[in-house]
Amino acid sequence: MADNALEKSRKRRHCCPDLPAKRRLIDPSQSSQRRLVLYTPSSELLRCLGLFLRRRCYKLDLSPTQVIGWLKNIDNYLLIMGYQPVSFLSSGSVVFLYMLCRDLISPEADTVEQLQVSLLTCYFITHCYTGNENGYPETPFLLGSRKAFWDRCLSYISIMSSKMMQINSNRQIYSETLAELKAVGR
Repeated sequence: MADNALEKSRKRRHCCPDLPAKRRLIDPSQSSQRRLVLYTPSSELLRCLGLFLRRRCYKLDLSPTQVIGWLKNIDNYLLIMGYQPVSFLSSGSVVFLYMLCRDLISPEADTVEQLQVSLLTCYFITHCYTGNENGYPETPFLLGSRKAFWDRCLSYISIMSSKMMQINSNRQIYSETLAELKAVGR
């Protein structure tokens, strides 16, 4: 039966070459090779991110739920204040945030506040880059001086700009980063 459908698809393509690719039948043997898993519940990914940061910052007495709490508090603040219509903590935003944290947060963090400052800067950049609003207030993300916050933002963006572009434009990179994050949670 699959051979019959494939044959019909070939005939349709020859008689209607302008038929959109979505409407053409795809050879199942080819599509399984290119299929990427692109979704995991955000709650699971947040747990994985919390575990990653606990392991990364091994000097600190840190629980994964503490990290999740920091992010959810900001998310709730932005919802309540009307800066976003729905929760920002989706699978895509957590994967993007993980990519930033993986490359920017030092395992040598000596204090929980030092980790929190870096994490919230990464979270702010994630909001600005992948969020659906034109601008977000810095206040909920800000710990310490405003100047230090913006210097950190510019530094992080300078370091990560090419990777930020790649993860948004290349499904393979997104999929690999997602798989890496999920592996942390195992």
